[in-house]
Amino acid sequence: MAEITGYLDRANLLLNQGRPKEAGDWVRKVLEAEPENDYALSVLSRCYLNTKEFDKGIDVIKKAIHIDPTEPHYHYLAAFGYYQKNERDLAQKYLQQAIQLNPYYAEYFGLLAYLCLDRNDFKEALKNADQGLSVDSENITCLNARSTALNKLKLTDDAIATMQNALAMDPDNEFTHVTMGWNFLEKGKHKNAAMHFREALRINPDYQNAKVGLKEALKSKIAPYRWLLQYGFWLRNKGKQFRWGFIIAIFIGVRIIIALSHETPGFEKIGILVAALYFLMVATSWIINPLANVFLLLHKEGKYALTDSEKWNAIAFAGCILAGAGVICLTAFTGDRDQSADYLVSGLILVSLCIPMGHMNFPVKLKRNSFSQWIEIALIVFALASVICALTGFSAIAIVFTIYLVLFVIYTWAKAF
Repeated sequence: MAEITGYLDRANLLLNQGRPKEAGDWVRKVLEAEPENDYALSVLSRCYLNTKEFDKGIDVIKKAIHIDPTEPHYHYLAAFGYYQKNERDLAQKYLQQAIQLNPYYAEYFGLLAYLCLDRNDFKEALKNADQGLSVDSENITCLNARSTALNKLKLTDDAIATMQNALAMDPDNEFTHVTMGWNFLEKGKHKNAAMHFREALRINPDYQNAKVGLKEALKSKIAPYRWLLQYGFWLRNKGKQFRWGFIIAIFIGVRIIIALSHETPGFEKIGILVAALYFLMVATSWIINPLANVFLLLHKEGKYALTDSEKWNAIAFAGCILAGAGVICLTAFTGDRDQSADYLVSGLILVSLCIPMGHMNFPVKLKRNSFSQWIEIALIVFALASVICALTGFSAIAIVFTIYLVLFVIYTWAKAF
């Protein structure tokens, strides 16, 4: 018995030191001797959750729940696993069971507050965060959830005061710095946001959410990206149904104004202006992210925030534009009108290819791809085929280019939604 306790104590120590794989080895020794030890199963579940093996973690903690369904923390661990998998309904089901078994544990209310934030139910999130803080006024999860909810409700001063309180209690908490970073980023203060993301990465260099946040903060130095990011925050806070309705309403509104401009001479200039602004907004949304990745690739700090795939996105994006521009420039060196047209079309195709190349996942695989990735691969194939046909005078150019154009339209609309 003493040996079992020693193994579990060592496993917990290793978990607290951020060494979950080593901790798992000690827990397995316990389970070899006592396969029905529910506490050991919960520790093993935590090991899996810490290494992001969420399915394994959930399966193990369900075994522990089957052995002892009255232990609230087991239900919480299951809820946490489902939350990480974005299965919010199942997460809430297990979390409510945990709260029912023990309504005096602040961490449960903190996670429930984050579930409410994901549903854009900011008032309910604030209520749950406050309920958790009434149990433990220093709970970091509840303080962070409270700050985010206040920020979403435009109660900025209260949000800042909450985060200052959290940092005063634990100035080296990377989670708190990341929360502050995202709150500042949503308010358009990318310099303040970058400062907190850097601090989070100083504390924990492997914190993925801090890396993503720093990347967004650095990209926000580019004004159009900053504007689109703010637009994205605003749209995301409105909920999924509103997002669909808003985008469709804009499209229909633009079409109506353009139609009126054709029928009413007084509307002609307005129609042209609206159409131009709409096209500029759409085109910017297509290219701004890979363009920002090019900026980060050349940035002394930003290049370390990019993933390998994003680095290749930036290289491919810039490469397509340079190649396309080079081919278009060849039109100045030929006196043949037909040949100049072929160069122009080929160059424009290569330039347009920067959009799928700037968004696809690298390295490219030929199996288990998403629908979007398959279209991006098809676009590359038909774009290159169109260029070859155009430059060699092959008669199939019309068919191949039409297929490319149709796929390109489908792809850009799919990206918009």
